[in-house]
Amino acid sequence: MNILLVVLIGGFAIAAAIALVKGLMAFFRDAEHIRLNGEASIEAFGIKQNRMMSQRVLFQGIAVLLVALLGALASQD
Repeated sequence: MNILLVVLIGGFAIAAAIALVKGLMAFFRDAEHIRLNGEASIEAFGIKQNRMMSQRVLFQGIAVLLVALLGALASQD
């Protein structure tokens, strides 16, 4: 059971890191477009950034909960 939790924690940590990188890439892509074209004339700016950062928070939260569960299980042994 502990090994499964460690693997899940690692998976969610990697997923959080990937979501962070994708969100930052979307941020820089939008910023570059705004810099070149003057202003954000399309309302779609920032939607991908927000979605990726929301996913990052979700994945981090799940990883933290799994770490707490792992700690609780380890203290019972």
